[in-house]
Parts: sequence; C-alpha cells; structure tokens
Amino acid sequence: MNLTLSPEPLPNEVKVIASLLIDPKGRVRDGVSSRPLSSAEDRQRFLAVRTLADCIVIGRRTSEAESYAKTKVPVVVYSRRTHPITRWDLELEHLQKEYGPRIVIEAGPDLLEQLLKEDLIDRLYLTKTSRESNDESSPRLDLRVLDREGAMDLIEKFEGSEDLFEVYQRRSLSRR
Repeated sequence: MNLTLSPEPLPNEVKVIASLLIDPKGRVRDGVSSRPLSSAEDRQRFLAVRTLADCIVIGRRTSEAESYAKTKVPVVVYSRRTHPITRWDLELEHLQKEYGPRIVIEAGPDLLEQLLKEDLIDRLYLTKTSRESNDESSPRLDLRVLDREGAMDLIEKFEGSEDLFEVYQRRSLSRR
C-alpha cells in the first residue's frame, strides 16, 4: 500500500469489495456512528476504496447512522425486515448487471459476516483503529470469520499513525 493509503489497481477478478473499521474489541461505532473511531488516514483510505465502486451496498442501520447524501455512485440499502435476501450470490449478480461489475460493501458486521461466510467477498479492506468505542451496544465483527478454512488470506498490512490497515483477499483468488 502506498503512502496515500489508496488501493492498488485491482485484478479484474476482484468484483465484490468490502471496507470496515473496527476498534480493538471489534466494535464498529461509538454512539450512532463510526466517525468517532475514524482517523484522517482511515477516512482517506475509506474514500479511496469508495472510488472503486460502481455501486455501494449498505444495511439499514448503516443508512440510518452514516450520511450517503453526497455519494456519487448508486447506494443500495438492504433490510432483513423489508427486503430479506436468501441468495446473496444472485443479488450481487443482479446489482452487477444493473450498475457495473464493482460492488463495494460498506455494511456493518452482520451483513459482512454473512457475505464472508458465503465466500462472496473478493477483497476486504479492514482498518483496526487504536481508538476504543465506549458503546457496548455496538455491533462487533467476529474476526474468526476471516480465519476459517478456505476463507481469506491477509495479503497486505500497513501501520498508520493510529491504525493498522489490512487487506484480505478471497483465498481462491490469492492462489491464481
């Protein structure tokens, strides 16, 4: 990763990209938003990953907590209550046909873990911040989902001033 924290050019087979920020306990927000946990470097990286998107996928809670008003690409919001998805592989395929090949997932841990378990994330940009959330109600990412057999390989690691930036790639893509 270069000093500007921008993602390197992606291989053509990397189509579904996820981006997430977690604190030392895996929490993703402090209060209603992730902003108190995010450093300037994390924000720069987050926006750089977003430039890769033909479409951004978020969950209902993310849409309520974060601002997407100025986002330049289509944002698709999913809710288990109003729009349950039983086949994410088909849903992502539909989004790719409608918007373009690169889908960026900016959803919380519940949706991200589901997509990881179904081996639908090609690349994950994970920021591990040193800032700690005081919000015990915050959703948490279970990092074991990255370690399970056949899942993801850590392909890059970069230490920033406040954060550790990691890049994971779906194992089947890493071995090509």
